[in-house]
Amino acid sequence: MRNVLKYSLMAIGLFLIANSAIAQTTYLRQFFTGPGPYTSKNPNNTQFDTIYVILPTLVRLIPGEGFVEFERTIATGGGSGRIVRSTDFSPTPSTIYCQFRVNVRLAPLARGQAVVFNFGQNFSPSNGALPADAQLFSKMQLDFAGNDQFYFRRTGTNPKNSNTYSGSVLVTWVMNNTDKEHYYVTPTREIATLNPKTFDIWINTEHFLQDRARVSGSEVQLTDFSLQFRDGVGIVRFTDFIIQDIEGVNPVRLTYFNADPIDNQVELTWETAWEQNSREFIVQRSNDLKEFGDVGRVAAAGESDGPRQYAFTDFNPPPGNNYYRLRMVDKDNTYEYSNVKDVIVRPNQPALSVASNPTSGERIRVRTANVETSALRLTTIMGQDVSFRVHQNSDGYTELIPAVRLAPGMYFLSLDQDGTRKHTKVLVH
Repeated sequence: MRNVLKYSLMAIGLFLIANSAIAQTTYLRQFFTGPGPYTSKNPNNTQFDTIYVILPTLVRLIPGEGFVEFERTIATGGGSGRIVRSTDFSPTPSTIYCQFRVNVRLAPLARGQAVVFNFGQNFSPSNGALPADAQLFSKMQLDFAGNDQFYFRRTGTNPKNSNTYSGSVLVTWVMNNTDKEHYYVTPTREIATLNPKTFDIWINTEHFLQDRARVSGSEVQLTDFSLQFRDGVGIVRFTDFIIQDIEGVNPVRLTYFNADPIDNQVELTWETAWEQNSREFIVQRSNDLKEFGDVGRVAAAGESDGPRQYAFTDFNPPPGNNYYRLRMVDKDNTYEYSNVKDVIVRPNQPALSVASNPTSGERIRVRTANVETSALRLTTIMGQDVSFRVHQNSDGYTELIPAVRLAPGMYFLSLDQDGTRKHTKVLVH
């Protein structure tokens, strides 16, 4: 389920910001590029409750510079720096998609639990103590490895360390406080599933934590966020905070997308495993993989928890190489692209495609062109022939009707004619 849609990592920031504006609730967004103020006793969705230090730790926060930076010069007893959002997010989130950037500019010595990150409820805006586990949905820490290197660590049951990094990293922290699965776009531009009452953490494109259970043993809300630079010697910079929900990011999840040449036409078929707020599919074609143009539209289901099949025929593709993709649009005009399928159009060549797959087992609906039905062969996965009769429909489709209804499983439909050999899978529910 995680390898469906892939895009350039360079597009992550712009994509998420654009979607937060039109399809998601943004609880907090602050890049420290504006004039401020960055804190308030009654914070809006650009402000924290407090950003403060306990001496001798230093803080650097210059309006418009694009970061807040803390420096510790004494390993033990050297004070701390803290960023806190303790005023509850409104409305109360049931899911969270949080991103921020961490830049360790100096860390000469190894030190555990240098920086601690927490998400939960009832945080104090001024108390330097760490929140208790009973207040936490999720937590992690950053440890110094020495030589200006660092890694992230999850303590407690099944502790885990991330890869070792230096310089700047993008943290993506996703939480699901509901009783059902949710889907989100990962930093690798794939679709991921997040189970109920769990969280995922990504460091750049490393999937550091996956489906980790919430920290608290009882229900806890996703209303507060804090980070604290509390140990070790070093300089750590933070910026690019985005906290939003994960609803509405992905209109659909594709199970498959196929494109098959049929004489001088191209049959496109696809299936979705689920749809949320989907509006339409725009079929696009290119001859050079550089510029895609729209060739048709298909209305989407809107909301669906089960499989849905779709089909579209491109009646006028040019001969030669053609490339197809789907632009999947939701009702808020956000969209995703499918992977690209390439097709070579050769008029008058024998062609075969399965029109509805999976099938019930009573009949197999196929689209053919210049095919002699005697050249078709249906076999089981063990290579045993399955007898069938052929029925030509008036709509241009051909139905293969087995002598005995097919049992659930996988079968193979083959075409061997005039030097053309094709094999396609047939799935039976």
